[in-house]
Amino acid sequence: MIQKPVATPPRALLDPLIVAVLAAIVSLAGAGRPSFWYDEAATISASYSRSLTQLWQMLGNVDAVEGLYYLLMHGWFTVFPPTEFWSRAPSGLAIGGAAAGLVVLGKQFSTRTVALTSGFVCAILPRATWAGIEARPYALSMMAAVWLTVLLVYAARRDSAWVWLSYGIALAVSILLDVYLALMSPVHLVFICLFWRSRHVITCFAVTTAVSVGAVAPVVIAAIGQAHQISWVAPIGHRTIEDVAIQQYFERSPPFTIVSALVVVTAVLLWLFTSARLSESDRQLLTLSVGWLVFPTAAIVAWSALVHPIYTPRYLSFTAPAIALVLGVCVGALAV
Repeated sequence: MIQKPVATPPRALLDPLIVAVLAAIVSLAGAGRPSFWYDEAATISASYSRSLTQLWQMLGNVDAVEGLYYLLMHGWFTVFPPTEFWSRAPSGLAIGGAAAGLVVLGKQFSTRTVALTSGFVCAILPRATWAGIEARPYALSMMAAVWLTVLLVYAARRDSAWVWLSYGIALAVSILLDVYLALMSPVHLVFICLFWRSRHVITCFAVTTAVSVGAVAPVVIAAIGQAHQISWVAPIGHRTIEDVAIQQYFERSPPFTIVSALVVVTAVLLWLFTSARLSESDRQLLTLSVGWLVFPTAAIVAWSALVHPIYTPRYLSFTAPAIALVLGVCVGALAV
């Protein structure tokens, strides 16, 4: 059974906001300097250069998977100019939202140290800082995955019809933002089956998820029908191992990769060979994080190997917050 959230002292209530501001600053500090690249130019073309009618017509042929993001950016560009900085600002702010969400999620299970560490790691994680300075939907998908998980935990604990309705709406919107976020549903299902074991909660989750996925199914089908757009994606091969283990989370940062590996290995050795043990709540958080990392990646890699190549590291950016949670739990163990 899931343990109750750890009590939050009043002085720690501002933790998510502080981490959010820090993460946004890290991402946006140099966001105006790199020139637009090809995919970002597509965002400007779709969101700024087209009317809503023209955008709708375009989505019928290409980029249906980006439709909600283009619509949001269309509204953004009615207020802000399409410069490099202002085009990337929503992504930087979204990384702040993702980091703040990790602090909130961490505090539902573990200590303030683990929660803050997870948020700080997310703020500086190479995949997050990359997504935070790109005018594409990857940063928003990271934020959506984090807050969708926060809402799942809240819904399962409260077990209220209104909260489950909120979760269903959030899930539908998340899938519209990034079709791959539908893969969070199996992760959430396994998690509540392992730790809640309440038939009512599992039933509410199953019904809510089925209705939400069914509501957005036409968009998902349209996106699958436009899979020819990514015919440039390389087939699964030896390079995929490096992409999954390193590029997907650490981009091109060997130092960050090495330090992260050392932190995880040291924490595991502590748990195996010393009297230090994972608390039940930390075990739950780590299980959630590992499932968040493994299942979506395995599903996309398997589809790419068996059906059609669709795997690239940036498409799975929404799994990057999970590595921040893993590192947060490990750093918490080392700190103790």
